[in-house]
Amino acid sequence: MLMALLKQDRFHCVTLIFLLGLVWLTQGCVSVPEEAGAALILTPTPETANLPPEIAQVGEIHQWAATAEASTSYADPEWAAEQATGEPNTERCGDFQTAWASSGSDSIEWLELQFETPVFVTAVNIVQTFNPNQVAKVELLGSLGRSLTIYEQGPVQVDQPCPYMLSIAVEKTTALYNAVRITVDQSVLGLGWNEIDAVQLVGDTE
Repeated sequence: MLMALLKQDRFHCVTLIFLLGLVWLTQGCVSVPEEAGAALILTPTPETANLPPEIAQVGEIHQWAATAEASTSYADPEWAAEQATGEPNTERCGDFQTAWASSGSDSIEWLELQFETPVFVTAVNIVQTFNPNQVAKVELLGSLGRSLTIYEQGPVQVDQPCPYMLSIAVEKTTALYNAVRITVDQSVLGLGWNEIDAVQLVGDTE
């Protein structure tokens, strides 16, 4: 009788172990799709791994200038070249110190802006907040002294709207650029200072 009971208990233990093992295998099978799903999360490519998060994904990006320098500036830091960096912050048209202005009001001057990420350019947007549009020339600048003129024409007075954005569409460039050089000609119309508040570079990372 005792031997029969022991044999029955052993059978139950074996059965229990088998069932537990079956449950473990089932759970393991269920977890596989979750792991496979995690593998579908996109990771940065070597070309984009070091880019800021907001532009790490491949596609068109819009970036405001990070640094700037100019032929001359009316004052420093007011009306200095650095006032043309970052997003627009001059809310209305007028002679405000939050935009770049050259030292003279009837001269030909240049403003050069650098951007964090080189791109294949598709557009450049120039926000002007006083006496637009006396922009006469816009060039893209890249490494090794490479330059490309994307806009060139005589000054044209623009009364409205102001602030005024000069939007220059570009057929996607075949080379990377990370700087823009803007030439203003204030010697023609007699309007005075053509002040620039911000410049945006638009393009693709590949």
